[in-house]
Amino acid sequence: MKTSKKYLLILLVLPCLSALCYGQKKLHYENRVYEPTIKTVQLYPKGQSIQSAISPAVKDIDSNQKLILEFDDLREDADYYYIYFLHCNADWTLSDMRSNMYLTAYNEFEIENFEFSSESKINYVHYSFELPNFKTTGNYLAIVYRDRDKKDIVLSKRFSIYRNSVGVGGYISRSSSVPDRPNNQRVEVTLNYSELKSIDPAKDFTIVVRQNERPDYTKTGLSPTFIDENAKLIRYQNLGLDNDFPGGNEFLSFDISTVNSSGRNVAKVWFDNNKPVAELRLNKVRDPAYFQVLDVNGKYYIRDLEGGRSGTLTSEYVNVKFLLNYPETNDKIYALGDFNQWQKNHQSLMKFDIETKQYYTTQLLKQGWYDYTYLLDSQKPETINNSFFETENLYEIFVFYRPMGARGDQLVGYSRINFNSRR
Repeated sequence: MKTSKKYLLILLVLPCLSALCYGQKKLHYENRVYEPTIKTVQLYPKGQSIQSAISPAVKDIDSNQKLILEFDDLREDADYYYIYFLHCNADWTLSDMRSNMYLTAYNEFEIENFEFSSESKINYVHYSFELPNFKTTGNYLAIVYRDRDKKDIVLSKRFSIYRNSVGVGGYISRSSSVPDRPNNQRVEVTLNYSELKSIDPAKDFTIVVRQNERPDYTKTGLSPTFIDENAKLIRYQNLGLDNDFPGGNEFLSFDISTVNSSGRNVAKVWFDNNKPVAELRLNKVRDPAYFQVLDVNGKYYIRDLEGGRSGTLTSEYVNVKFLLNYPETNDKIYALGDFNQWQKNHQSLMKFDIETKQYYTTQLLKQGWYDYTYLLDSQKPETINNSFFETENLYEIFVFYRPMGARGDQLVGYSRINFNSRR
């Protein structure tokens, strides 16, 4: 009996040991990098302008506009990378759709376009891939893997394909909660579905609102407050906090487009073992009064002023040190932005220096312009930054619809609101 228990214990432990030994990776249906050498992952509408690089990865299915995926591998030799796509529902769970329902080609594409870096202190290989056309609208996850082994995941990246089959509009106002009116932005959505057949409009449509493309600032499934089935009209105007977003503050930013001098909000730049290092200016709790500052809503773009080109292949990778003057707390503090996929993990977690009484973290980033913020992992995440109704933010409204008998949610409406835009 004891011997049987020992064999049972071995059988239970062996799979766990195998997972550790072979480095098995679990796929997450989110923007994520699975290996430390993979850097600067971007997915955006194809174009040469800065505006393209900071635009959402959202495409009209009937448009000729292409989406392009780019990333760097800090290993010096090129590798065989492949990519496939999964169709997801409104909440980013996997749909029941087979790949032949949303793709015209076999769901495995080789990433053939790659180039080696030049003139940089840290060598890397730059990969780019133009996404194929899709037959069906909805949320999609792109998964890059190595050597046709779909278990050897390198990165995953979200994007969306839509067709405006409904009329969708949005409006931003102050919170209906008096104490939150100076700090929150309330989203109202109006939907006209006259071109679609809906038996139960309250349940057939799923409304998703996203602020600044942040997965942590996304609301899924707003509740309808008014339905007119004759006019095919639905309003989502909840007077509670369900439609509220913290206005937040304008993002902090820094410029490491040059490594020969200190760029904007960079305290100093130097070389350590022939590798560039940058230390940012010391940040502190933001002023309780609102100050207007132009930002790129948490995004970043690559730029190399020394190279004189876009910097795709010439940009250096810089060790950037973030510094925050904040009293030691039991709450975790993260340095976040699109550059690290807004992921709260050990890499974005800030450490407290007992000697300087400051929080710090170091990130290896490619030359360019970066927006970022500090997030306190508590019930009041905006404590460090403060929050204002006046803040400029990008809101996206997604309307999902599942027809009777369908195997997944379709994206039938998409709209953007550039609230308080100053450009």
